[in-house]
Amino acid sequence: MPKISPAELRLAPDSVRERQRHFFDNLAPEGQWQLALNHLNDTRVVIKDFEGRFVWVSDNAPARHGLTPDEMVGRQDFDINPDSLATVYSRDDREVMQSGRPVLGKVEVAFNEFGMLDWFVVNKLPLRDRDGGIIGLIATIQKHPGMTHLSPLGGEIRDAVNHIHARLGEPLRIAEIARLAGISTRQLERRFHAATGLSPTDFIIRARLAEACRRLRETDAPIGDIALETGFYDQSALTRQFRKQFGMTPREFRHTRGNERPARVRAS
Repeated sequence: MPKISPAELRLAPDSVRERQRHFFDNLAPEGQWQLALNHLNDTRVVIKDFEGRFVWVSDNAPARHGLTPDEMVGRQDFDINPDSLATVYSRDDREVMQSGRPVLGKVEVAFNEFGMLDWFVVNKLPLRDRDGGIIGLIATIQKHPGMTHLSPLGGEIRDAVNHIHARLGEPLRIAEIARLAGISTRQLERRFHAATGLSPTDFIIRARLAEACRRLRETDAPIGDIALETGFYDQSALTRQFRKQFGMTPREFRHTRGNERPARVRAS
C-alpha cells in the first residue's frame, strides 16, 4: 500500500471537503451504512423527511409498533403513536429542521419492545441536501441507562435495587434502603446517581410506573388496584404521575393494548 505523504496529510480544508463530497456522491444508494446502522445493538435509528415522514428506519424500530420496516416508511408519528407522544416528537422535529440545531441527549418516553412505555435518550440532527438546505433529520433512540444498565452496579446498589423491585407495593424509605444496603443515606444518593443518573426517589417512581405499565398492558385488573399494588396512595396519585411522566392517563395507555391506532399514510 503506498504511503501517504506529509503533504497529503496537510490538505487544505477545502480539499478535504471536496474529497468528502466526492466520496459520498459516489456511494451506492443502498450501501453498507444501512447494514451498519442495523447493528447498533439497542439503538434505534430513524430518518425522516421535512414533512416528518419516515424515509428509513433500522430493523429494530418498527417492532415496537407491530410493523415491518417497509410498513413504517411513508408514515408519520401521528399514524403510529398516541397523540400525546406524537405531539412531543413532531415538535422536536420541527425545532431541529427549522433551526438547523441538533437536539442531543433528550430523555423522552416511547414504547419499548414489550409494548410498555419506557424512558429513552434521543439525539436528533438535521440532514441537508447538496445545496445546504435542510431536507429532514436523523434520530437515534437508546434506552435510558437509569433503568437498564444495572449490571455494573456495586453490590450495595444491586441490593438496594433488588429491595426496591421486591417491595414496590410497600412504603419505601430511603434511609431504610440505605441501612439494608449497609451504607449511609448520603452514600446511597451519591452512588445511585452515579450509576443510574437518577436519585433513589426518582428510580422508585420510575420502577413503580414501569410495573404499572406492565399490569395495565397484560392484565384487566382495575386501575385502582394496580395503583395500590405498585405503591401509589390511590388511583389519583398513579394518574398524576402517569400523566406527568408519559403525557397520558393509565386508562388511555390501557386502551392502546391490542387496539393500536390504524395506520394513515398521508398524501404528499
